[in-house]
Amino acid sequence: MQVIVHHIGPACVQCNQTKRLMDQLGIEYDQIDLRQHPELTEKFKNLGHLTAPIVTAGEHIWSGFKYEQIKSLAARLRLERK
Repeated sequence: MQVIVHHIGPACVQCNQTKRLMDQLGIEYDQIDLRQHPELTEKFKNLGHLTAPIVTAGEHIWSGFKYEQIKSLAARLRLERK
């Protein structure tokens, strides 16, 4: 499953917390800076995601720092590896 953290740069506290927790849990992810992709920002706004980061993981999508979502994602990825 491809995991992408769509962020808004190094000053984004919730973005940094999300990436830090993913790193601690061993979740591999790609990063996209939304400042360089206004079309994605508009797409996510239309879907109701107004807070960075916006995380896409397969069919799952959420916005903001979501501790439980990240922990759940780590568990799903561990199961996929078995």
